[in-house]
Amino acid sequence: MNALPDNFVRRPDGSYVDINKLEPRKQLAHGLVVQLFPQAEEESARLADLKRVALREMLAYRQMMLDDYGVQVGGPGGGFLLRSVCGTMMVKLEVAKQTTFGSEIEAAKALIDQFLETKLEGSSVEIKAIIEKVFKVNRKGRLDTYGILGLQEHKFDDPLWQRAMKAIEDAIIRDNATTYIRFYRVDPERKVETLVPLDLAKA
Repeated sequence: MNALPDNFVRRPDGSYVDINKLEPRKQLAHGLVVQLFPQAEEESARLADLKRVALREMLAYRQMMLDDYGVQVGGPGGGFLLRSVCGTMMVKLEVAKQTTFGSEIEAAKALIDQFLETKLEGSSVEIKAIIEKVFKVNRKGRLDTYGILGLQEHKFDDPLWQRAMKAIEDAIIRDNATTYIRFYRVDPERKVETLVPLDLAKA
């Protein structure tokens, strides 16, 4: 089978199209994407490599410091920061612990709905709307963690509500953690820290 000329491109439906026969604006759009995409992939790989190196070196420094003091710490530990002697540069390692929920959260939602319907008959639409909102999955596929945990602050002396709160407690998973490396330029005189943007949206 003969290879197609470079100007032929395979479309999502499996057919091929001659780029040179498309509208000029479509040709331009295609050219820009093809030109920019490899640069983006290369930059992404560089950032990933920077994070790996920075994380490795920061953790190695932390371990060396602990060894110097004869201290043993289990687990990855929390965040810390390092400053340059001149005081104008700072690197932070931050550990953000995330709370997610297991399947028990569905039981909690069902019990709360039952409580609202049977125990708080005639309850305001606003209360029901709040409940629906905190249990609604956001664009990232996550529930409103703080909203759901905030429900535990409401104390109703009712078995249904108490069972719902127990289900929420049982559903909590706190073992997720994300590590971030952030770089800051510091103005010692003004005591201002400026984040070095490593995100295209913030650069």
